[in-house]
Amino acid sequence: MRLALLNFVDSYSLLAKGYGKVTYINLLSLRYPKDPERELNYLERVHRFFSYSISNMLGLIFGASLISVILYYYGAMIGQIQLLFACTAVVATCVYLISRFVDKHKPEGELLANLLISRVTLGCVIGVLYGVAVFLLPKPIEEASVLFLLCIYLASIAVAIFQYSVIPTYYILFNFSMLIPVMFYFVIFPSTFGYLMILVLISGSFMFISKGFKISKNEIHSITVNLRLQAEVAEHVLTRQKLQEMALYDNLTKVANRHLFEESAEDFLGRAKDQKQSMALLYIDLNNFKTINDRFGHEVGDKVLIEAANRIKTKIRHTDLVARFGGDEFVVVLENFNLDVVRVDLIDAIRGVLNEDILIEGQLLELRASIGVSIFPNDGSSLRDLLHNADTHMYNQKKH
Repeated sequence: MRLALLNFVDSYSLLAKGYGKVTYINLLSLRYPKDPERELNYLERVHRFFSYSISNMLGLIFGASLISVILYYYGAMIGQIQLLFACTAVVATCVYLISRFVDKHKPEGELLANLLISRVTLGCVIGVLYGVAVFLLPKPIEEASVLFLLCIYLASIAVAIFQYSVIPTYYILFNFSMLIPVMFYFVIFPSTFGYLMILVLISGSFMFISKGFKISKNEIHSITVNLRLQAEVAEHVLTRQKLQEMALYDNLTKVANRHLFEESAEDFLGRAKDQKQSMALLYIDLNNFKTINDRFGHEVGDKVLIEAANRIKTKIRHTDLVARFGGDEFVVVLENFNLDVVRVDLIDAIRGVLNEDILIEGQLLELRASIGVSIFPNDGSSLRDLLHNADTHMYNQKKH
């Protein structure tokens, strides 16, 4: 969890430096950014784009249905209408499947960029299918039929701009893919009405795209601000975790410090009393640590302490507690442990692993440990008594 937060904060620190101003190049690019400063923003935009695609595919099929109704009403051939609708439905299904894949697996890198390009391309195919519908109208065409189709086209473009504002390249290409076939139709079959429609389409496209860019900039800016807020929250969490570690854990070995030990051991003892269970406390001393520290220096001594703490942790359960009391002393608290196992097997296992030589910086160091044990309720009913008795037993063992 902490590593993920660190990666997020580091990534956003780069993003915040380089994404203060949204340029047209940034807005229009579909490729995966090589610059890590823009990666988070790109990922958020693209994943939003695909999540919107899932819910909007029915809308595209509905639009094809309306076009089919208009074509049928004005006398277009049934077979052509069915083919147009079927092609639109097939492409929309492909878009849905791609979008579901991205939404489920959250790909990154070039794979995500290629899927985005495929999605934009398929969307433009639907735009072309919408646009060529005007060619299916019988000749001479009725102006009302064209107006109906244009209303559907413009509504589709408006929806694309608002729904897909995070990827403006899509709604720009969708706009042209839909309206260019219509304008081409009026060029092939010129008329005063056709010239008027071309003018309407060009001016409408310019207006839609200019408005769309404003929406896109605002949307992408909101994503940047949201990422910044997330990064700040993550940074606060990291700071709080670091403060907690400093307050409760030994800075060197990362096991509990004396303060956390006292709090946790009292809880252990309280549960043992309430549930009438046993609790064992082990007091561990590294006998020749001072000699190692004096001979090889504090840096080597620190590594010995870290290794000793790690070795102790390998022999106890994750629910048990190991704490460093300072210097070369460790204390282990064991909940509801079989007393005979504590007295023999566990102590021998911990002593055995601590007595194994340690290889540090090419030096084979001989480490030895003394362990004293006290058990609740046999050796005391308070944490103070248990600590005292375990320390006494350890000291007596050390003298021998």
